Amino acid sequence: MRFLYKQFQAKKKEIIEVEIDQPTKVKFMTASEFKKYKKGKTHSFFGGRFEESPIRFVLPFDSMWNVVIEKGSYHEPMQLAASCRLMMPDRQVMSSIAADAPAHVRAQGWLDAGEVEAISQGGQSEG
Repeated sequence: MRFLYKQFQAKKKEIIEVEIDQPTKVKFMTASEFKKYKKGKTHSFFGGRFEESPIRFVLPFDSMWNVVIEKGSYHEPMQLAASCRLMMPDRQVMSSIAADAPAHVRAQGWLDAGEVEAISQGGQSEG
């Protein structure tokens, strides 16, 4: 697997913004999950395949965060330009639920402690 990555020491509610020039997978993961990813092991992440940018991810908790932008396989790498930056929290955003999330998810509002724990375990797994 070929990939680009950037690491941020970031706090809850800060936003990581990623710009990509073509569709690809963008993964947001903690440092421990990134170590698993580099070794080709099963790992958890937030994100997925994105067709357009910018991609904005509101951090659900304080941690060392890694942004991974996949460039295809080892034998068939893609030419890809990407950039990412850490943005301060948007005081208008009251939760880490995406503005374009389905209505039933937005209606949920604030997350309870159990849901925060589930999120901290990772949004998806792959490996």
